[in-house]
Amino acid sequence: MDKVSDIMVENRQHPRFRLRMPVLCEGPAVHDYRALGVTQNVSQSGLLIEVPQLVALGTATNLRLLTGDRIARAEALVVWTAEPPLNLMGVRFTVMTGGDSLAWKQLLAFQGGPTPRDSLRMPIDLDITCLIPPYTRLRGRIKNLSDSGMMIIFPREVRAQTRVSVAVPRWLNLPPVDAEVVWTGASSVIHGVVHGLHFTTDDMSKELFLIGTLLRELLH
Repeated sequence: MDKVSDIMVENRQHPRFRLRMPVLCEGPAVHDYRALGVTQNVSQSGLLIEVPQLVALGTATNLRLLTGDRIARAEALVVWTAEPPLNLMGVRFTVMTGGDSLAWKQLLAFQGGPTPRDSLRMPIDLDITCLIPPYTRLRGRIKNLSDSGMMIIFPREVRAQTRVSVAVPRWLNLPPVDAEVVWTGASSVIHGVVHGLHFTTDDMSKELFLIGTLLRELLH
């Protein structure tokens, strides 16, 4: 059994589901604390989060969770931590109400079903510029984003297996990310041609791109 499994073995009232999902953790208990984490697993009662900076046991934190359909908000309490190199933090929900609670239950029901996802596709609406070798620049819009790739709307079709470089607006201050078109398709409800792209860039560039664009959505 690995270290993460050892940490998670205890009596549970609710089943845990493996899922990578971005979560923004903020104060108020720790002044100026703000960290974008990624869940390792989720349940009705709380989360296991990998974060760049841990906070102490018993710390209250506010969460924003990109559940796929909406940004859900919750208040939570840090109930245990695992020091570096794991940098894991277990949090227990203390408050989640209304539509946020419903969205969370729907997400858990899906993850408990026959076709759960390893990571969520996050709805994003962001202008991008795509460089198609050798010299073509094509404007488009990202419509969703995940650990593995993104869906982009272009005004015309870009052939499958085309390697491209995708750049977000300059104000986001992020490097371009390399990707490959893996599928295309027309849409009756979206003006333009829908494209599925898979990241081909190194892990560091992909992480910077994901974190920057997701932070924009969480802080919007």
